[in-house]
Amino acid sequence: MSRRRERPDETVISVTSAQPGRSEDLEGRIARYAWMMSIRIVCFVLAVLTPSPWRWGFMVAAILLPSVAVVLANARRTTKVSSADAYIAPPRAELGSQDDTEK
Repeated sequence: MSRRRERPDETVISVTSAQPGRSEDLEGRIARYAWMMSIRIVCFVLAVLTPSPWRWGFMVAAILLPSVAVVLANARRTTKVSSADAYIAPPRAELGSQDDTEK
């Protein structure tokens, strides 16, 4: 669902300790809500197809799932992104001294 194009061979260097964008957070919350509602549909179908003792359990789950799904969908994730390690440039080859070039 991400709009970014990521290449597996590309090394990503983090230059900030900023949190993930709101669009990424929103996509995750929408996906969680959709999964919960699909589980609710399964609970309704199972409530119709199963015998009496199980039926009531599936009905209770189907009734309670929307409120749980809304609470979980509205809860933001507060994961902290660890700060990036300092970039250390690879060592450069040293030039020879003046004495080496004159000989």
